[in-house]
Amino acid sequence: MNFLPHLCLEKIFLNLEQDSKTLHSCILVNKQWSVSSVPILWKDPFRLCKYLRKPKKLVPLLNTYLSFLPSSTQKRLGITSIIGRPTFFNYPVYLRRISVVLIHGSVEYWADSIFGPDSTSLETITYICKVLCEYFLCNSSRIEYLDLDHANWFNIFKLKGATTSLSSIKSVVIDDQRNFPDQIENLSSVMQNARSLSLSLRYRKNDPVCKNIMNLLQTQKSLKEISLFSHVSDFFQNIWDSLASSKLLHKSLTSIEFHEATFDNSSLLQLSKFYNLHHLKLYRCRNFTGNIQEVDKLSVFKNLSQLIICKIQMNPQILEFLLKKSNTSLSVLEFHDHNITDFHKTVLWCVGFCKNLSRFVASIQVNQIPDIILLFKECKKLEYFHIYDLKLLFEDEEEPWDEYRPPELELFHAKELLEELGSCIPMTMRTIKVWMNWLISGEDIEAFVSKCMSFNLNMKVIEFRHCKGFGSLHKEVIKKYLLNNNK
Repeated sequence: MNFLPHLCLEKIFLNLEQDSKTLHSCILVNKQWSVSSVPILWKDPFRLCKYLRKPKKLVPLLNTYLSFLPSSTQKRLGITSIIGRPTFFNYPVYLRRISVVLIHGSVEYWADSIFGPDSTSLETITYICKVLCEYFLCNSSRIEYLDLDHANWFNIFKLKGATTSLSSIKSVVIDDQRNFPDQIENLSSVMQNARSLSLSLRYRKNDPVCKNIMNLLQTQKSLKEISLFSHVSDFFQNIWDSLASSKLLHKSLTSIEFHEATFDNSSLLQLSKFYNLHHLKLYRCRNFTGNIQEVDKLSVFKNLSQLIICKIQMNPQILEFLLKKSNTSLSVLEFHDHNITDFHKTVLWCVGFCKNLSRFVASIQVNQIPDIILLFKECKKLEYFHIYDLKLLFEDEEEPWDEYRPPELELFHAKELLEELGSCIPMTMRTIKVWMNWLISGEDIEAFVSKCMSFNLNMKVIEFRHCKGFGSLHKEVIKKYLLNNNK
């Protein structure tokens, strides 16, 4: 590894982009590794601090960035006695992602830590944020991602270096531009080749921002991913009609996400026009209907590999149609907080059409549990399997707040089910998560793990959340099995 060229090391370290702990260890190996890994670790440090839930790391991060500012600027900000000398690496040049709200929040936390809580005015915090953003725009070798979510403190396009630096951005998030509606107009003139666009539509049809959004969409020729957050806006259908009528986007778009959208009756027909669609997510959408016969062509949805349905009532006919048309292309199927009226039929459609599923997530009821066996027996490529009780809210379970109390769940005696599951788990399985009130004895879990070991299953995650009867014996059995697999 010490003799690998920089380009090879960079390719290796890019695979660790989401594993900051390992990436940081790579920096400490030697100078060559450090030079190759530092740019990757410093692509988006503000998000990293938030993701790791370690806000205290923001103080040295801000100190580092502020140390690069010219001495005259530092003096004007009144921070010359706080920050140290610039470091060996030119960290600002590696920044690739700008999120105005994250940088502003980081400056606020830094100011509270350095000067005391609430001792720094909002105007001063905003000014420091503005100075930092301008420095990033002028000194980063390229900006690939811009997040304008609630960026209502200043117009970033008025900053020095914005026109040049932001012309190469590939991903944009736009939300609530009432204070600076011309930001979207500025974006349209700068950005021509975006790959990913996330739009929050909080406006009425007569809002001047709407025209700017339409112009922005019409200038994009290479868009691959789009997320539309409707927020019950009457402007959504105009946007969707515009996208659905663009023949360029019919070919280029591969990922579409709808959040809280209300469709008209042509939604399925419009969606079928995007013949390269790979990823489809529907979250809290209404009136997602349509005449199946209108789109019953051999080519529609044939490339769909990911289907995620969250908190909506979907016509079973449409679900069957999507599963049938995507067929063996579908590898990811998720139902979040979604009451599947006939789970047994859904499983039958999966095993009949979608035998290449690798990831399956579903919120189910206790009486629907036995259908898991059929899924395991027929879908032999499953790698990730996650079921949770329909009474649980997925978002709450992922990041529960302090006062969160899970609802009372119906008890299920899992002894016989575990025995059968252990005998039919696909050899490809790596993760099993069960968030349900299963009664599992120590003997039950030992028998289950023994079956997994006898079939040489190489699982990495086994999680039973909310299950009854769990104790130290259960944990030791699972821990021992997982440790053996990770040797």
